[in-house]
Amino acid sequence: MEGINVIVDYLGRTNLFNFIIFLSVFILIYKYANLGEKLEAAKNGIIQHIEESKTKKADSEIHLKETEEILAHVGEEVEGIIKKSEENAKLVGEKILADAKKSIENIKDNTGKAIENKSALLKNDIIRRASIASVDVAKARIINELNNNPELHQRFIDESIGAINMQG
Repeated sequence: MEGINVIVDYLGRTNLFNFIIFLSVFILIYKYANLGEKLEAAKNGIIQHIEESKTKKADSEIHLKETEEILAHVGEEVEGIIKKSEENAKLVGEKILADAKKSIENIKDNTGKAIENKSALLKNDIIRRASIASVDVAKARIINELNNNPELHQRFIDESIGAINMQG
């Protein structure tokens, strides 16, 4: 028995007893908690996550290459758009200038026609005024002649009556 007392005394002085208890508890937890299966499931989950990450990385690299190819041609496309815009602006500018020249010619033609029409109207107005003045002058002379020569007055009345009789 003394041998057992020595062993128990040795275990009491060292932490070996505590280690044995800790190891026993750990074994029981491992056995009942299925830590092996859980560790394997976690390992498999990590492996699956790594594989998904690799797939996503490969997809991202493909997308990156496609984007780089697109970006490589962006400069050329921008230059083409700028050239087309410049050409369009030039064509539009030329069209605007041509339209402005046509408008100027139309304005000149219309102005010339307006001046001609205004001149014709003024000419007609002057002729009308001159005619009225001539009629007034002739009327005054006739009245003056008739007042100075009463025989002409009678002759004028007779001629007028004769003209009325011929028409009727």
